[in-house]
Amino acid sequence: MPIVVNKEEKIELICKKAYEQFKKEEIEKISLNKLIEKIDISKGQFYHYFKTKEELVFEVMKRKTKEYFKICEIDLKKCNSFEESLLRFFNVYIAEDELSKSLRKLFFASFQTYLYSNKKEVTHYNHFYYEYVDKKLLKIFEEYKISNNKKKFIKSICSTADGMYFRDLVDSKFNLQKELSIYLKEISMILLKE
Repeated sequence: MPIVVNKEEKIELICKKAYEQFKKEEIEKISLNKLIEKIDISKGQFYHYFKTKEELVFEVMKRKTKEYFKICEIDLKKCNSFEESLLRFFNVYIAEDELSKSLRKLFFASFQTYLYSNKKEVTHYNHFYYEYVDKKLLKIFEEYKISNNKKKFIKSICSTADGMYFRDLVDSKFNLQKELSIYLKEISMILLKE
């Protein structure tokens, strides 16, 4: 009798093992064959679930981003100010904890996958991600009673944070954590003014 394998459980296991490898090694430099060997599955099993290493990286990134969002939701409840909430919300770009650093690494490794892909899943993920960000920022604005006419800043705050992240990737003298923290503190002061 054949062994019944739960597809979602197997994908989750592969993603967990791959994530552990991605934390240890440069994602771009690890070959697919070496990755398959290190996560202890056969090539046939890998190709049953993923067509490329990029698909695996993207899947790991999606899952870790959702994990980060759950943690962020909990942490935002502990915030006592608009500024603190903005800093916490964009902590993925600022913090040096393991999850934030690994997410930045995954964002970089999957950048081309989600930027140039025509796949519905990738497009859907991009939409989900930015829809979540916009809704969460709107909720933060409402919680701290930021006036309606200032809500137009929501998309530009997110775009600025993303832009600073991309600048950090190409400009070795740019300090993402410092510059984004300063920006979020300044924009919070501006938005809180009547």
